[in-house]
Amino acid sequence: MEEKMITIPVEEYKKLLEASVRISAFADFVNRNKSYVSSEDCGKYLGFEAVKTED
Repeated sequence: MEEKMITIPVEEYKKLLEASVRISAFADFVNRNKSYVSSEDCGKYLGFEAVKTED
């Protein structure tokens, strides 16, 4: 069976690859963590700044 291919710009490929690596690292972090995972930690691992809210 022939494998189908798609063509995307290199920059888009780099972004997708980075996202994949971040998700894998975050999954490892979550699975190792035995307590609460903060929104700041989520942002750090997934590449965004979490909005800080007041309790």
